Amino acid sequence: MRTIAFTFLVLIISTAQADDIDSILDFHLTNQFDSSIDNGGKVEATRYGAELRLQYQVTDDDYLQFRFQYQRDDWNFSGATGLGNDDPWDLVTTTDLAMQWTHQLREKTQIFGGPIIKWSRDSGAAQSDSRVFGGMIGFAHAYSDTLVFGGGLGVVEALEDDDRLFPILVLDWKLADDVTLTSDLTTRFGSRIGAELVWKPIDDWSLGVGLSYDYSRFRLDDSGYAQGGVGEATSLPLHVRATYHPTPSVSITLLGGVVFAGELSVYDSAGVTLQTENYDSAGAIGILARLKF
Repeated sequence: MRTIAFTFLVLIISTAQADDIDSILDFHLTNQFDSSIDNGGKVEATRYGAELRLQYQVTDDDYLQFRFQYQRDDWNFSGATGLGNDDPWDLVTTTDLAMQWTHQLREKTQIFGGPIIKWSRDSGAAQSDSRVFGGMIGFAHAYSDTLVFGGGLGVVEALEDDDRLFPILVLDWKLADDVTLTSDLTTRFGSRIGAELVWKPIDDWSLGVGLSYDYSRFRLDDSGYAQGGVGEATSLPLHVRATYHPTPSVSITLLGGVVFAGELSVYDSAGVTLQTENYDSAGAIGILARLKF
């Protein structure tokens, strides 16, 4: 599947003119500060990575998008008791490939779908043991000049568990000339889904506040107490951000926020739950950059 994805990308680049491809490259670096775990210890996380999106117009009614994301989550567990002392994982690396076909079904309606492949693993875990496949399908409809709304459903394999279903939200609602409610999150790295309220007071700046759901599940290495098992982390990040647009093709974002409802789970190699613990709300800061070319 990975070979097919890269072959498809090469074909797009080699057969299309440069003007036919819209490209977006995103970078992110965030830090989630120390927070106490319910059963003992503390946890902190630093995340950094990049995402490349290439979109190619195939016909007047069809276009294809290729997405490649690479992310590293550096978790720091500390303390003499509980999960903090167990130190179940440290550096989680995720590689995410997806292709999406979009078709203009009617004048105001689009349908879309495509495959997903992902590798997510703790340092020391075998890449071949961390691969999962999935796919998605959905629609978007322009109900007026100010409202585009739609949705869909995705499914992806879950390591040592049943397949995971996840909702897809498509929203672009212009509430005023300079205010929009959108599902195209500025903080869209990882597997986050949610919505953001965006205000553009002047041409060079935009401000936003958003709420999202963050989910990750990954293979553990063979050296911890859950040898060859699975780790899982979920949370509800609330963010505020300010974005500077020095040119139409470049933007730089500073953000801050609070991570709510954080939960950490450890499963053995058979998928049996060893621990599931909550941690206190934690502050977060970050910097993001976007290039369009």
